Amino acid sequence: MTKRFKTGIYSVVVTEDKIETEVLKDVSDVYRFTSRDEFEAAFPEIDGLIVDITPVTDEMMSKMKNLKIVVRHGMGADNIDIPAATKHRVIACNVPRFNLEEVSDYALAAALSLANHLPQYTWKVMHDRSWLLQDLEPKTEVQEMTLGILGLGQIGTLFAQKAKPLFKKIISYDPFMNRERAAALGVEVIDDIDDVFRQADIVSVHVPLTPATRSLVNADRLKLMKKTAFLMNTSRGELVDIDALSAALHSKRIAGAALDVLEGEPMPDMNHPIFREPGIILTPHVAWYSSQSLHKLRVTAAEEVRDAYLGKRPVGQLNEF
Repeated sequence: MTKRFKTGIYSVVVTEDKIETEVLKDVSDVYRFTSRDEFEAAFPEIDGLIVDITPVTDEMMSKMKNLKIVVRHGMGADNIDIPAATKHRVIACNVPRFNLEEVSDYALAAALSLANHLPQYTWKVMHDRSWLLQDLEPKTEVQEMTLGILGLGQIGTLFAQKAKPLFKKIISYDPFMNRERAAALGVEVIDDIDDVFRQADIVSVHVPLTPATRSLVNADRLKLMKKTAFLMNTSRGELVDIDALSAALHSKRIAGAALDVLEGEPMPDMNHPIFREPGIILTPHVAWYSSQSLHKLRVTAAEEVRDAYLGKRPVGQLNEF
């Protein structure tokens, strides 16, 4: 009799497991865990695991003696200890390319909203009950603005393509950038990251979280920005020092920000002072979130687990052993 595997799902994006059960029906039973206790109790039995941003550590994997694959529901896999996975001979995967259009669309919408001072204008109306033009700062025409993109990967590139007809100039810093591709996009390459902060009217962060990029946007770099400039982050919350950003917004050191991610997810500090700043757009990690991307995310993650069980290479495999 052919062995049936056991696949565990511990992810906020899965509220029922019909999709995963259908994809895995020939090879695995599917178990959706709704609590940490349920999840941990199943460690010894799990052959495959699909998780959201829940950390998957060396200690956890040492208790999952049957684990063959762990898949991150998303593109960034910084929550998985990949060297530990390799040590335990566990395939570590992300789900590539499922949300490129959504996140780049969000970035463009956020950039245009900030450029048009929509957060500040809305705050004045809703909180100050003011309908007076003289209470508002005039905006700058988008066609006169410089957009700075940190990280010209897949999402950064698509964002640049969509923004190019609207902005006067697009500049980018990425130490791994293909300069020929940047030139073809009409993007000016900047060799010093600090010069992006000095020159750009909007700085948008699109880099992965690594030890080297943690707090990439800090108090020193925020001080380099124009007082009329804006910051955007749709990547990882820990890339931005939230205390420094809150202070910069409160002191009007910069004009505003748009954040789809915050430090401490999935449960950031909801009492942080940044929530009281008028010039900010805050959304709960939803830039990727559409019906289409959600379906693709769930199907691809389940297919990766199935492929691992069948001895095939998953499309998002991140390690080798």
